[in-house]
Amino acid sequence: MKTKKPSRARVRRRTGYAAVSCDRNLCVLGQADFAGQAVSVGAARAWADGLLAGHVADEVREDAVLLLSELVTNSIVHSDSGREPGGLVTVFLAAGDGVAHCEVIDDGSAASVPVIREACLEDGSRRGLWMMNVMADAWGVHQDDEAGNAVWFRIGGQPTSTYAMPLSSPCTGGAA
Repeated sequence: MKTKKPSRARVRRRTGYAAVSCDRNLCVLGQADFAGQAVSVGAARAWADGLLAGHVADEVREDAVLLLSELVTNSIVHSDSGREPGGLVTVFLAAGDGVAHCEVIDDGSAASVPVIREACLEDGSRRGLWMMNVMADAWGVHQDDEAGNAVWFRIGGQPTSTYAMPLSSPCTGGAA
């Protein structure tokens, strides 16, 4: 009989909840898995919008849902969640004291890691992490060979330290 290694979904659940366990001011609102398909972006937006309503100010909710949809899109486009059959994107939400904490966990990628790209007028895409860096009060990336990539952000509070990530410029083809 073959022994199966734990599914990524089980590892993801522990990763999401661990991110909030250090902050007692946050209350877990929910976690959901979405198929690694473009149609899931709208479903994740609607799900997050409904959960955050009433827990944070409307402006915070709208910004959080925008950033969350950028991260889900990135997961589908740039990770194995969107490239492999049965790929999943897990979305985790928590809130407290007017702050929204969002985490998007994907299946990772052997070919790429999350990187901020400089926005340029010629390119209508590749702005998700750039927007995150500008709009979020704090954010970061955690990579794990088993669980994949987890990108998280907090919005609606006081800015704290953010994750230092190299800036890559698609306009010039190199790092800025």
